[in-house]
Amino acid sequence: MTIAKHWKYNNNEDIVLTQLKGLVASNPYVGLITDEKVVFNPHSDTSKKITVISGGGAGHEPLHGGYVGENLLDAAVSGHIFASPSTKQIMAAIKKKSNKDKGTIIVVKNYTGDVLHFGLVAERAKSEGYKVELVAVSDDVAVGREQNKMVGRRGLAGTAVVHKVLGAASTEEKADLETVANLGHAVNDNLVTLAASLDRTSVPGKAEQDIEFNASDEVELGLGIHNEPGTKIKPIPKLDDLIKDMLHKLLSPEDKDRHYVEFDSDDDFVLLVNNIGGTSSFELYAITEHVLQNIPLKKKPKRILVSDFVTSFNSPGFSITLLNLSNIDKKKLTYSAEDVLRLLDTPTNAPGWKPKSYASKYWDDQPNRFVESPMKHQKLLTSKLSVDAKFFEEHLKNSLEKLLKEEPKITHYDTLVGDGDCGETLAAGANAILKALKDDSQFKEHLSDPVASLSQITEFVEDSMGGTSGGIYSIFLTALVQHLKNAEKVDIDTVADAFYKALHDGLFKYTKARVGGRTLVDTLQPFVDTFQKTKDLSKAVEAARKGCEETKNLEASFGRASYVDKKEFEAEGGIPDPGAVGLLALIEGFTK
Repeated sequence: MTIAKHWKYNNNEDIVLTQLKGLVASNPYVGLITDEKVVFNPHSDTSKKITVISGGGAGHEPLHGGYVGENLLDAAVSGHIFASPSTKQIMAAIKKKSNKDKGTIIVVKNYTGDVLHFGLVAERAKSEGYKVELVAVSDDVAVGREQNKMVGRRGLAGTAVVHKVLGAASTEEKADLETVANLGHAVNDNLVTLAASLDRTSVPGKAEQDIEFNASDEVELGLGIHNEPGTKIKPIPKLDDLIKDMLHKLLSPEDKDRHYVEFDSDDDFVLLVNNIGGTSSFELYAITEHVLQNIPLKKKPKRILVSDFVTSFNSPGFSITLLNLSNIDKKKLTYSAEDVLRLLDTPTNAPGWKPKSYASKYWDDQPNRFVESPMKHQKLLTSKLSVDAKFFEEHLKNSLEKLLKEEPKITHYDTLVGDGDCGETLAAGANAILKALKDDSQFKEHLSDPVASLSQITEFVEDSMGGTSGGIYSIFLTALVQHLKNAEKVDIDTVADAFYKALHDGLFKYTKARVGGRTLVDTLQPFVDTFQKTKDLSKAVEAARKGCEETKNLEASFGRASYVDKKEFEAEGGIPDPGAVGLLALIEGFTK
């Protein structure tokens, strides 16, 4: 739910005006007519250019105020949450920025209230001598022709594309009102958008019980940006399956009721992936890659735009928008498809337009940017040292399998005193090495060389294990290899000395963790120090075991456990450090 559901604003506060003031305060390029909630660009000289104005209900930010700036909107009018602004507000924007000679284009989303209010103002403005053209954006494919004959398709994320294209076109010398308006209609006529979300949005000031939220195992397809219902799908499909379904509905001519734009397989197009509000950037870019892998068109998109363009507060979803460029060229307008791309590329300082503006040449002349790692053909580090390969493989397997057996216990401990991923991280490393023992011929071939085998194990650990534990294991193993490769033979003294130097001259240079800090070092350091001192492996293992057990009584000094309430460590008679338990399992398994 939105944070506004919990924050206690002043009872009489106009939260829409408050957020507009915050937007303007953080953007020194724009101004605000506070009485009418109109964000405007005081620097755009509308005596020399067409004025572009937009607006609608609040709750879809950065639409509309966030798009006021150079080469975008000259003014934006905000209504209440999910409600059209009044004719008085809209007229204030026209009188503030419009020029009667150059004219004004009003961009509005195709909703009844918006079309009526902005349309009425357009007619009033014309009666006062203003030249006005209205471009209504209707890119939604979820609404069929028969479903809503009176209103038609809704305006969704495609609105941002129309804003950007017309905003940049309005500054050009060749632009006149009719030409730019026709461009807006042509872009709209070739836009299709479909949205999917795991849930509805919560609305500030509205009771939760008044909103029909989705169940945890369903996704909604074709929902609107004002909590209008879509089609619920249960259970939640795999992302690829959902995206294929969405693309089919966007592109396929089979559903005559919802097939609005023709797409030939070799048409040029623009892809826009929109965050409806509650989707992280991490997820949005992952979704984008899945969309690209599943688009059933021959060509790559001419442009790929990814951001939060038209939102619905915190709705945890995304929408896909496609703009058919080839169809625009077929209309033989003053502006071509190449012009549309150029206008999309035109830089703007509007705070809500977050895609970086790149020169067209960077999009057009693209080499293969997904390249092979220079590490792939790195020469394997080898030595003349030799051990019994069968013995090493057997004990290595024992070590890894014991760790995997202990993983549930380690994970349980880490859910109590950490972030719950220690067991999974260690298991990922163990499984990567076990897979290599089974499938990697180079790894199996060099098991008799401790330098070569440990070097490859280090790579497996680096590739498969994240977090602090992955780094600690990698540094220690790397240092161990460096000290072993200078040895003349493999014996107890050589190995004990290499372990000692790997810890004290290697790992300890990069971490302050020491015995008593409640980390895996409480297992590692007693093992290494005792082994180096006594050259007795059984005594070293026993020292490691005692060190691990002692972590039950220690207060954490490092890692996420250091932020955990001390009482948590007292659960179940004392919780040992999960990392120390994992390392002990590896040691005990190998020395078995």
